[in-house]
Amino acid sequence: MHALDVECFDKHFRFSRSAMRRFAEAKKARVVIADDGDALVGFVILDIEDTAEGRFGYIVTLDVSPAHRRRGVAGQLMQEAEQEGAREGCVAVVLHVFTGNEPSIRFYVRRGFVQSHRESNFYGLGMDAWVFQKPLSSPDD
Repeated sequence: MHALDVECFDKHFRFSRSAMRRFAEAKKARVVIADDGDALVGFVILDIEDTAEGRFGYIVTLDVSPAHRRRGVAGQLMQEAEQEGAREGCVAVVLHVFTGNEPSIRFYVRRGFVQSHRESNFYGLGMDAWVFQKPLSSPDD
């Protein structure tokens, strides 16, 4: 997973090997993977967080190999993560995206995410993030 993260993201946006392991192996983490039978081609890490406002799913990272992009892999991974969040009783899924990452912003908006607010310096000095949210319905709805 770490090797794919290095392939997908510039150094300002990628995780260290130990951080990736910590996120993926956390008790409250849900990891969805995509493979082509031989190799990992994508994954998403969803962290389940209980807050005063309810339970939320937080997308830690969504990684898809450059060779497998624009084939629906990211959409399938997100759909499964959202379904997992709904099964876990999450009221919404939340994520951060770099304000300059227009392709990702368009992807999340197409998936029904709504921009909430801006977090200054989220990725480092001068590298702000938009916070996006998508309400979830329960699996019984």
